[in-house]
Amino acid sequence: MPQPLALPVGHDSATRHQRASAVPAAALRGHGLTIAERSALLDCYATPDRTFLEIATTHCVDRERLQELWFDLFLTPSRR
Repeated sequence: MPQPLALPVGHDSATRHQRASAVPAAALRGHGLTIAERSALLDCYATPDRTFLEIATTHCVDRERLQELWFDLFLTPSRR
């Protein structure tokens, strides 16, 4: 029978949420994005059920540019 996993102190949902939200923010650093592009990308990350067109329209960003950024930054990140 598998043993229950003992989580260290401070390993609660708030900590996991903070770590998860740091992932997209870290991926956006150093790419010279506008505020609208950054907001749209974070919106894509936070609401995967919405289309690129909906999010691009909401943030006044070109849909094609948003999709290119999304795939470049999150799906095929550059190796550093």
